[in-house]
Order: sequence, then C-alpha cells, then structure tokens
Amino acid sequence: MSANQKRLIAFAFCVLTSLVLGFVSGLTAAVLGASPLESVSAGGGATVALTGIGVAALALFDFGDDGRSAPGERSVPVRR
Repeated sequence: MSANQKRLIAFAFCVLTSLVLGFVSGLTAAVLGASPLESVSAGGGATVALTGIGVAALALFDFGDDGRSAPGERSVPVRR
C-alpha cells in the first residue's frame, strides 16, 4: 500500500471519528436542555475542532511506502 493510500485511510478515519463525536456532542447538549441552535452549534464546533486536531496530529507522522503493490496491480521496476 502506498504512503498516500495510508494517509488517506488515516484522514478518513479521523474525519469519521470526528463526525460521530460531534453528533454525540450535539445530542448531549440537546439532552441537557440546550436550544436546537445551541445543540447544532455544539456539534458543529466539536466536529470542526476534533477534525483540526486530528489532521494536525496526523501531519506529524511520516507514512512510508511498504513496497508492496495492491492485488491486481503490476509492479514495474524503476530504472535509474
């Protein structure tokens, strides 16, 4: 798997996790008696904040290429 594919999977996981936690945050605000606008604001703010923190944390990691090709792909040697 290439480094870009690994990075894409990590970003997708980060975004999906942020969406779920933002939704839970909005629901929690609604259960505690917040107005609908405040609940949506809490959920949206949590989603944006968690996505930003996750992307910043993922930017610190170096995703390496393991050299294997995906099934069905032909690996072509690179001449230098």
